[in-house]
Amino acid sequence: MKVSLKWLQDHVKVDLPVEDVAHRLTMCGLNCEAIEKHGDDHVFELEVASNRPDHLGHRGVARELACLLGIDLKPLNLDYPVVDKDPQGRSLDEVATVVVDDEDRCGRYTVRVAVALEPVVSPPWLQKRLLAVGLRSINLVVDLTNYVLMDLGQPLHAFDLDLLVGEEIVVRRALHGEKFEAIDGSQHELDSEDLVIADSTRAVALAGVMGGTQTEVSGTTQRILLESAWFDPVPVRETSRRLLLNSDSSYRFERRVDVDGADIASRRFFHLLCKETKTQVLSGCLETVRDGLMKSSPPITVRPQRTELILGVAIPEPEMAKMLSGLGFKHEATDSSTGTWTAPSWRADCTREIDLIEEIGRIYGLDQVPDRQMEVRTVPEDEQAQLVERVKSLLEGTGHHESLTFSFGSAEEFVEIEDWWCVGEPWVVRNPVRSNEGILRRSILPGLLSCVRGNRVHGVESVRLFEVARVFHRREGVDRPIEKIHLAWVHSIFEGLSGTEAYREVRGVADAVLDLLRIDKDLRSSVTWNPVPEDSAMIPGSTAALHISTDRLGIVGAVKLDGVTGETWCGELDLGSLIDHASIEQRFEEFSRQPGVRRDLNIVIADEILWRDISSEVEAAELNNLEDLTFVDMYRGKQVPTGHKSVTFNLTFRAGDRTLTHDEVDETVQGLIERLQDRLQAKLRT
Repeated sequence: MKVSLKWLQDHVKVDLPVEDVAHRLTMCGLNCEAIEKHGDDHVFELEVASNRPDHLGHRGVARELACLLGIDLKPLNLDYPVVDKDPQGRSLDEVATVVVDDEDRCGRYTVRVAVALEPVVSPPWLQKRLLAVGLRSINLVVDLTNYVLMDLGQPLHAFDLDLLVGEEIVVRRALHGEKFEAIDGSQHELDSEDLVIADSTRAVALAGVMGGTQTEVSGTTQRILLESAWFDPVPVRETSRRLLLNSDSSYRFERRVDVDGADIASRRFFHLLCKETKTQVLSGCLETVRDGLMKSSPPITVRPQRTELILGVAIPEPEMAKMLSGLGFKHEATDSSTGTWTAPSWRADCTREIDLIEEIGRIYGLDQVPDRQMEVRTVPEDEQAQLVERVKSLLEGTGHHESLTFSFGSAEEFVEIEDWWCVGEPWVVRNPVRSNEGILRRSILPGLLSCVRGNRVHGVESVRLFEVARVFHRREGVDRPIEKIHLAWVHSIFEGLSGTEAYREVRGVADAVLDLLRIDKDLRSSVTWNPVPEDSAMIPGSTAALHISTDRLGIVGAVKLDGVTGETWCGELDLGSLIDHASIEQRFEEFSRQPGVRRDLNIVIADEILWRDISSEVEAAELNNLEDLTFVDMYRGKQVPTGHKSVTFNLTFRAGDRTLTHDEVDETVQGLIERLQDRLQAKLRT
């Protein structure tokens, strides 16, 4: 935006050196990129923010400068002489009428008419001002519309009234395929999304973009119809971009011009026109306004304490009030120097208290805020986040790669896994980006298994993935998704592992997570692994579910992936619930320096007896000096009676103060064997 210093002085008294003016504008947010000299004038090249269309006119910049200097803007003269009738005895209503068919896109439209126009050349002062900001002189009427545009930031357009067909001006949508020739000579084919200004037979202007050649004002024009309007920014931008037709007018309409400025700019134009010529202006103004468009913005309360907290400096309340008043804000309160303010019509960007605090800071000068050393405090990381990171490190350390899958999914595949976690309908997305991502996931496994399939199909023989993410469940009586943090992991290999090794690997991940979280001792005894019914989408007989008391908190097992050979094992835990039971504090005790004694036991038990039953009996026996219990293997075969199985496990004993003897360990183990025989009908296999 080119801004002339001489032009600014028409609005505000400025006695500062040119460099000081540029510096003050820069420090308030109007960055001065260059200064050009034009005779006795200086022109600033200012960088204008997209949300400040009020700076796209000299008066808007002058308002900032006046506020910075603590002085008032010069009043804007809008008066001009009028006549009730034209030379033919017709009033304004008889000369023209206005119809707006699309008030959504044209919120305000004003029309004034001047007759008996004289063919006068633009005066030197006007030509000089336009030349300073890069515009050439055309004729007086066009030059004045450009002058008002650069002065107030409000686009105007003048039609040659004698070239309009009929007396009615219609603001309407263009017809599909309608032809239009712009004043720059370019030809365009319009569609129904374009807004046009039309007479009774044709489109004569593209609303907010550019006028047409058929009604262009020339040196022979004797009557003009002046349009000053407010158009919705978005359609103007869309039309300008689609037709590759840009103008100073469209640049301003796209950024939302001042809705009150339409009438002011029209009156300013005729004031200047009547000052330079003896043109007759018909009294009155034809105007249409959309309901609610001129409504004042809601009041905004500014708290001095909040202002000081944000800016870091205490500004006296009368000084803040003067700044806001100088920028055009209207003070609504009567019992305080600040209080409640209403934003002016040209500041649609100011809707919150923080916006006004920013304005106070700009005018006060952020460079005037004293430097203060910031207080830096360490904030302890959330305990849950710490544990989640430790779980991730555990999975990475066991050879898994972390994955990131979408929170959205479909109800087509592995729906049984999701139903196992959360019975009931999933949460449906109203406007999914993709048709196959229409629900919020209840389990991480479906997405993770899709990743595994993609890798395996493309030749990766061994895939080990994991993910920690949120899932979304339903809860009776709650009308919003219940978010939970889950951990899921998958092992997929081209060649299957022998025996129970694959199960033990995938189950071992879950056990390692439980050990890492140090589940509370009072609950540890209620942690059990149980068989899962065949409705979980996993291969029957391969699946186990983790329970703490009656809560279902995990599942592990094998699945069958279409088109994937080998074995695929997976698991998922309700990590958030497990963390709720975790012991955050870590306690350490000195390790024993004494040697340990290990005993391997191989017992034959009935098929229906599970390892959890055996481990529970061992724990309940409270064996002296027992350090560890480890499952080794399970066997069914010729040497084992039908309906039975052989289970091998080992026991490690260690005392903290002495070396255990084999005799005392044998005595303890014999007592355990007798307990297992009595309670589980187990037999020692030899």
